[in-house]
Amino acid sequence: MQKIVYHSVILRTDSAAQCFITSLEYRPQFAISAVRTLYIGAAVRNEHAARILHLCKGITDLTLRVVCHHLRTKNPLIEPLDALPLTSLSTDLSGIFHNQRSYLPNLLVAHRITHLHVTNAWSSWMGIPIGLPRLIQLTHLSIPWTTCRSDFSLLHEILASTNLKVLVLWRSKYERYGVLVDNLQREGLNDHRIVCLNSDLYSSPLVYGGFWGYAEELVKWREKVKGMSFSPI
Repeated sequence: MQKIVYHSVILRTDSAAQCFITSLEYRPQFAISAVRTLYIGAAVRNEHAARILHLCKGITDLTLRVVCHHLRTKNPLIEPLDALPLTSLSTDLSGIFHNQRSYLPNLLVAHRITHLHVTNAWSSWMGIPIGLPRLIQLTHLSIPWTTCRSDFSLLHEILASTNLKVLVLWRSKYERYGVLVDNLQREGLNDHRIVCLNSDLYSSPLVYGGFWGYAEELVKWREKVKGMSFSPI
């Protein structure tokens, strides 16, 4: 029963993180074998998040929201993060990179994951490359998108990967859906793998297994009908 309970864990506060550490410190093998999906919120301190990643070495699906602006030493998260057998990562880049360029290929784990969701609005902006086209093993990528600042040439580079199956672009509530679609089509990005979603709906439970599931089903439908239709959501 405990393995079922510990399979998917959400830690929103630092006190919850400390209690979680206490519950696992005396049984490290259980921590490795039981925890597979983990959410670490922005309120969790870096050192506690690092300790959790050291303990739960079997995590395959990680959502990391911690911040590291206050650090004066090397980010303690990097070593345990790079050692994880992750297949899916959702992250705020400011929680990983500290006093250095935010460049994902510098992370070992970034070359192993297949599903990547980046929350930073600037991750797709012109002039701020974070190395997404170099992660050629990605099958699913999700990034924020704003027509006025984002780099359309970046999308062409990303879509050149034959491994990529789904590319989710999150539009802000201030960006009209029609304007985004018109700009994508004007740039020659009529690719059935692109799915445009409303960022206001990110936290809402979408059918078919969350937003990845929804996006996958839409892409499969397009492949089946051999069509291209930006679904307005």
